Amino acid sequence: MTDLKSEREAQAQWRLKAPYEEIKVFDALVENEFRDEGAQRRHEAQALQWILRYAADRVPYYRDLFAELRLRPEDVQEPAALSKLPLLSKLTVNEENERLRSESLPKGEKIYGVVSSSGTTGRPARVIQTQRNNAMFSFLGQRHVRWARWDPMATVAEIRLPVQMPRDAEGRMLELGETRRQDAWRYLGRFFETGPSLGYSVFNPVDAQLAWLGRERPDYLSGYSETLEQIAFACGASPPPLKLKGLRAISEQLTDAMRRRITTTFRAPVTQNYGLNEIGIVASGCEAGRYHVNTEHCLVEIVDLNGQPAQPGESGRIVVTGLSNLAMPLVRYDTDDMARVEEGPCPCGRSLPSFGSIVGRYSRIAYLPEGTLGHVGALRQALEDMPQDLARSVCQFQVHQFRDGRFEMRLCTVAPLPPAFRERIMAAWAAAAGDAGLSLQLVEVERIERPPSGKYQDFTSDFMPSMGSDALPDPTLNRLPE
Repeated sequence: MTDLKSEREAQAQWRLKAPYEEIKVFDALVENEFRDEGAQRRHEAQALQWILRYAADRVPYYRDLFAELRLRPEDVQEPAALSKLPLLSKLTVNEENERLRSESLPKGEKIYGVVSSSGTTGRPARVIQTQRNNAMFSFLGQRHVRWARWDPMATVAEIRLPVQMPRDAEGRMLELGETRRQDAWRYLGRFFETGPSLGYSVFNPVDAQLAWLGRERPDYLSGYSETLEQIAFACGASPPPLKLKGLRAISEQLTDAMRRRITTTFRAPVTQNYGLNEIGIVASGCEAGRYHVNTEHCLVEIVDLNGQPAQPGESGRIVVTGLSNLAMPLVRYDTDDMARVEEGPCPCGRSLPSFGSIVGRYSRIAYLPEGTLGHVGALRQALEDMPQDLARSVCQFQVHQFRDGRFEMRLCTVAPLPPAFRERIMAAWAAAAGDAGLSLQLVEVERIERPPSGKYQDFTSDFMPSMGSDALPDPTLNRLPE
């Protein structure tokens, strides 16, 4: 558990560079983390009223929406009243893109550029953003690593897609086997005195990634959730040849099982933010396992199928209202992600509103046959419980569900699987599937390809919508053959 005094002390370890010594935003973020409940509610209400008045005044889409609903911005006084407005889908953002753009910007606001959603569930949504909105990425990114107590003068390593890594002086992307070295951390090195950073392509084989970490011996590692899990798998029964102080999972869902495996293998905590390209960093993960909403930047609702607030203990869709992007405000933006609602104050001691684990994409799981996630969860659990000496040859896995009811577990291995591995997996499957008559086949493969979005998925299904479609499948098609 932390408190305001501890966070002020942690922030004092970060030394601003000369051009930024006078900015107060980072100190203000610390103070905001411990507002009392009344002050937090007033802040959210005031921020919401401001963005709604702005949107109704300068954005054609919202001007027409308020007129159609016969509402005024003043009729939505606080986040609890946002249900008076409809959800904003990715499809609507694309169809109404021009009308969602602000007719003019306030003095001092400037356009930064265009960002797109990842396209994981369909056609990417393109959003114009301001410089202020883009700057919030760095401001809130520093909040996250401060909470994780990262030492700003230490060395950070990143293993990512080359397109997401810095290019060299000649504009070349990172190549296989190459290390990208920089004197400062990406993004935060602009504002603060920091140690160096290293970059390595995720397309390097996992054993090469592990060897690279052993040679470079960074203090912290940032990578996709599945990349961190793959490296943990590659360590097998042996302790990893490095001494990481912390890890950061990015971009992909970090399940509880993945978190446990990574933390146990590296003997270091793994943290994760929750964010969207279209909005930025929505929430920062804390040591208690919750995600705290960055209310300086956005507001969050967790809603049920009717768009109403989900109840504590339930899972609902994450809906975000942006506060920083005046070029193209997004009000009640349906992220398509699902999270669990938590009740009461967070054990970490911070008072920013929070929610629990990210459950997954609604459009990817809404039409799965009943019991599917339980079957897949049993396989994940069997892998987590697998003795290291049996799992040491596994470096990646993916479960696929066919429309005829068959399942296939694809295993990328560096050596043949021992018979005992197969026996344990099949025993777990038999217990989970019961009398359903669902078959499982284990298949060893050389490589599991990433989808076009670059986001790896450890579970795929023929019942899920195609990656290139904005439309969800007919829910009557989720029945297995008789």
